[in-house]
Amino acid sequence: MIVTIKEEIFNNPKNNSDLNDLMHFFRKGKHRMHLKKVGDFIAFENSEWKKTLLRSDIDFLKESIGKLDKKEVVISQTGNEDEFNPKEAFSYLEQNLRIILEQEEYEKPFILKIIKEFDSSNELINALQNNWLEFYNGAGSNSESILRTRITRDISTNQHFKEPLNKYLRFYEIKDSDREYCTFNNGEVIPQELPEKKTKFLKKENIPYHILYKREKENYMPDSVFNGFLQTAKKNDDRKEFSKLYLNFTPQQKDFFDLEKGFQKKEKTTLKIEIQNLYNNFKDGKNISNKEHKVLAIGLPFSNFKSTFSNHFNHVSREDLEKRILYQPKLKSEVNLKDKTERIEFEHIIHEIKYLL
Repeated sequence: MIVTIKEEIFNNPKNNSDLNDLMHFFRKGKHRMHLKKVGDFIAFENSEWKKTLLRSDIDFLKESIGKLDKKEVVISQTGNEDEFNPKEAFSYLEQNLRIILEQEEYEKPFILKIIKEFDSSNELINALQNNWLEFYNGAGSNSESILRTRITRDISTNQHFKEPLNKYLRFYEIKDSDREYCTFNNGEVIPQELPEKKTKFLKKENIPYHILYKREKENYMPDSVFNGFLQTAKKNDDRKEFSKLYLNFTPQQKDFFDLEKGFQKKEKTTLKIEIQNLYNNFKDGKNISNKEHKVLAIGLPFSNFKSTFSNHFNHVSREDLEKRILYQPKLKSEVNLKDKTERIEFEHIIHEIKYLL
């Protein structure tokens, strides 16, 4: 994070101990000091605290003064709703940024792959290695309960936190959309609308988040993996039969199909009309027959699906991943509203995490 320190902090020698604590973060590279106004810089230059620093520390601090590419934390003497006093700031900045996943064990390979392929700076890999960034298990759809426990157990017991507790949370949640279908209007793809409950708690507590465009992480698996099943599965393997049909889906059909459970063994006519419409034909226009529907209705035959299928992300390329999302709408930052750049979904996720880090 960018730590903006106001001149009043430097002008009071009683803050030197707190500044030394913050300096620990700056030296390690976890956060960066920023002096926003001329008065702040002059106060730093004339401060008793500066006189205690090594020349190398001073040069290091000045290198980052003009960089404003991350979320800002402002430190003032008393702090308020939007600012932090020195002790509040230390406790807040000491926390790691936690990426909440609905099922950490199963979704972690997917997110790690995105980080590896789409963060060319390796900043997030470095943050993970230094334990500044970590994954947090949201226990399925019950992440609200997990977060409430976190607020009550850790945040509310800190004696320095006096403001509403959501001020002190350092989370970024990535959630499945659970979309079952999309519709079309004059060629435009319209994804199923998300229910309000999906984001209500996150918005209320000001917790930044990203809702995956596709149904869930499995829907981002590149075609190369399914082509691999065709080559490696035994002649009469159900996985091969399923993959042949799946690879004949349109991109949108692949986006919202439940790979694990298929159509939950339901007959065509019992599905929602929107699902029936989406899965009426293959991409070549050929009708999906009742026999083919029965194969798809079972889902991908895969033992221990949740725990093992995600591991295939470890063996796919950036190019293959990009092919699965290039037709999706690009996204603007939700955590830095001044940033109007539109990015593909994976680059968007990387940007948001780096900004909050």
